Amino acid sequence: MARPTAAQLYAAYGDNADSDVTLRLLRSRNAVPYLAIMAARLADGQVDGDHLSAGVEKDLADLADHWLQRGWELPTADDLLDRWVRAGYLARTLVADTQIERYQLTRGATQAIAQVQAVRQNRTVATETVLELVMSRLSNIAVSINPDPGEHIRDIDQKISELTARREELAAGAIPAVDTRRVLDDIRMVSSLAERMPADIIGYGEKMRENSRALLTSGLDAEQGSHADVLNRMFDGHDALADSDEGKAFDTFYTLIADHRLREDLEASIAAIASGLPNLPHDLLDTLTGFIDRMWDEVQSVDEVRGQVYRRINTFVKDGDFLHYRALRSQISDAQRAAAAAFVHAGPGKDMGIAVPMSAASSNSVGALVFHDGIIDSPGAVADTAGEIRIDPADLVGVESIDWHALTDAVNDAIASGPAGIDDVLVLLPTARTGDVIGIWSLAQRHGATDDTRAEITVLAHTARGLREINMPAVLFTHSLPDPITAQPHEVMHLLDEPDEAGQKVVR
Repeated sequence: MARPTAAQLYAAYGDNADSDVTLRLLRSRNAVPYLAIMAARLADGQVDGDHLSAGVEKDLADLADHWLQRGWELPTADDLLDRWVRAGYLARTLVADTQIERYQLTRGATQAIAQVQAVRQNRTVATETVLELVMSRLSNIAVSINPDPGEHIRDIDQKISELTARREELAAGAIPAVDTRRVLDDIRMVSSLAERMPADIIGYGEKMRENSRALLTSGLDAEQGSHADVLNRMFDGHDALADSDEGKAFDTFYTLIADHRLREDLEASIAAIASGLPNLPHDLLDTLTGFIDRMWDEVQSVDEVRGQVYRRINTFVKDGDFLHYRALRSQISDAQRAAAAAFVHAGPGKDMGIAVPMSAASSNSVGALVFHDGIIDSPGAVADTAGEIRIDPADLVGVESIDWHALTDAVNDAIASGPAGIDDVLVLLPTARTGDVIGIWSLAQRHGATDDTRAEITVLAHTARGLREINMPAVLFTHSLPDPITAQPHEVMHLLDEPDEAGQKVVR
């Protein structure tokens, strides 16, 4: 295969430089101040718009010489943020149910910052430790693809022999020696990988949002009856994205964080490294100690994006139901009109060649099943229930009626030996119902006096569900009650300050 020419590579590199966000940011004329502000304000994840705008405004004042010395106009914070969003350096979202805007670096901007930091911090990985790791991994790969079982056995025996010898040395009292240089090489290699992982997570969210946005936008201009095709392409795109490297990285880290045991093991390992190497460079220490929190912030951000995408697709699916049925009705009407005109010249069994699509979205996709609302079963018809419940109105007459004569007699009997309370009266009515209790309370309000010895009493009423307690103020009956039929209506009650002859405060 012939190697590409310089002209071909120039065209390819030019296209990459124009389309790739990372290259476009790095080759912009304000790349250095842009990257400095982004790293200072947005390196830790999402930031509220008001807080970010105030911070960028201060940074622009501190870096004003970059623009003024070149004769350029100093931008404002809001203009700069809008410019970054249009260029693809920032992602701007609106927090659900609020008016708060949040900003986050895109994958391209994150990679640009990582490249500049790698140059500044001299994160070289071409060390002896890394070369040994590469050689070891290549050897393992060569063995894994070898069809000869003997080669696999030989490799396993060699590793067991090395580990056994190491174990015997430690058991004999050998003190483990720490090669600080090799340890730092390993940490630098791990840190380089850790710094790239947030960008992969961000890229997964961006691809998910772009996939749904592109398909939903194209679906708005689609012809009638093509809604199912748009929906199938959307689900296929999300399934392919879930199988991509970014999707697998997202699921892997999400599983790691969700499993508290794995997360505790990772946190314990990082804490042991930080305490065991007190002279660890600050950049490596910051990368290790902030790795979990940074990744978790990015995972939560992508989870929010995924929720927004799902809600958007759900709305699109529901709108599509109406569009699909409307298109179907239109095509059926056209077929009916054509059939009515054709019956004059052809028999009713002749094929008219008019397609009436009846297909729906494929349900083989996992994404399609996520948005499926399930099968809704209509309730059964209401059956005639005549005769199931028999109620005789005559049996209900007087069930809760109040026998005022019986209540009056019970009160007069209770006060025969002195003042009596409501509970004393109810003792003479062993099956007093709720209506009886209310009736006695009504008589006490009109004819009774306050009880100074107690403020409240609890009585029992017989109900269809058993005995029920009723709390009411304590009132005493002190005088005989008149007959309820011949008695005249009483005036409004007044509490007299002076006691009556019996020494009780009278309510009249």
